[in-house]
Order: sequence, then structure tokens, then C-alpha cells
Amino acid sequence: MKGTLFGDHVEGYKDAFIYNGNYEIGNAPIKSCESQWKTSLNDLDYQMSFGRQTIIQPIDTESGPILPKYQTIAHVPMVVNEKKSSDVLGVVIYIEEKPRKVVTGQGRELLVREIVIVDHSVQQPMLISAWNDLTENDCETLNTWSEKFPVGFTALRVSSYKGLSLTTRMSTTFFQSPKGIRASNLEEWTLRHQDVLADM
Repeated sequence: MKGTLFGDHVEGYKDAFIYNGNYEIGNAPIKSCESQWKTSLNDLDYQMSFGRQTIIQPIDTESGPILPKYQTIAHVPMVVNEKKSSDVLGVVIYIEEKPRKVVTGQGRELLVREIVIVDHSVQQPMLISAWNDLTENDCETLNTWSEKFPVGFTALRVSSYKGLSLTTRMSTTFFQSPKGIRASNLEEWTLRHQDVLADM
């Protein structure tokens, strides 16, 4: 099966795949392939279409899915680097009510929505800026998770937007009930500190 990336998706997904890697891909609709995009006569008549809802999960062919390497907020290296990304755990304490439109220096109109998270490793909450398609359904879903569960955020990068903060990428996903020892520790902390979280 073939998939083609266009426009911003080329840059957005460049870190999501490696040559000869194995992946489980979800929410990538199969569509007819127009003849102009075929590179040879042997190409299939269908291709995968990647979008904001597409989930790409690396797989080890022997042991199964490769889990995110979650970090606490305090352990995220706060240095702006386009090539580096982090998987972060946090409890959502604020989500901006609606997406806002911002215009870039090149005149492009983007949607942004602020999410604020906290965990047991820091006293100051961390800002995450969610961009474009993530500002809609994904952020709305967070509203139903935020008071009860830690949330896993994958493929975030450090940004200088509004000071040093975290920002989503094309390959970012939000996970309810993330797995692993760090997630379990944060869940226990969350249950013990509901009163503190309610005051934030």
C-alpha cells in the first residue's frame, strides 16, 4: 500500500517514519489514486491518505507496539530544537475554551488552542500549544478526561511561543490512560491530590 504526503504533511511527518520501519497506521482513509500521482504502471489504484487524525504507531516485529517514552515535565529538555521531540505525561488543569486564529509572518492563518498541564515533578504548570486539527475534536475529548486521568502527549517539541513552552506537531497524539510505571505513579499522585488540582 502506498501513501502520499502533500504540503505541510511532508514536514510534519518527517520524524514519524524511518526507512524499513514497521508501523501500525490508523485513521488513514484508503482513497482512489489519481493517475497523475502514480509513479509507475504497477502502482495500485488506491493509496492511504494521511491527515491530522492519522495515528502512526511504531511496531517491533517480535514484541509488538513500541510504547511512548514518557517523561515528567521536569525532565523535558527545555531547549528549542526542531529535530527533537518528547513524550510527556500530565494532568490537564486548563483548556482554552475555543481555538483562536493566528496569522504567521508569511500570512498563513492557523488555529491554536492552549492546554495547561501539571504533574508531581514541578510546581509551575506547563503550557502546551495545540495547533490546527488538534484544536477541535482532540481538545474537546480532553475535557472529558482531564479531571480523572493523566494524559499522555506524544511527539511534543519545545517552542519559544509565549516563552518556553511545548507545542504539538503533525504526529502528536493524546492518549487517555497512558501505560507504564511513570503513568501509574502520576495516576496515584492525581488521586491523592484532587484538592490541590481543583485549586489550580
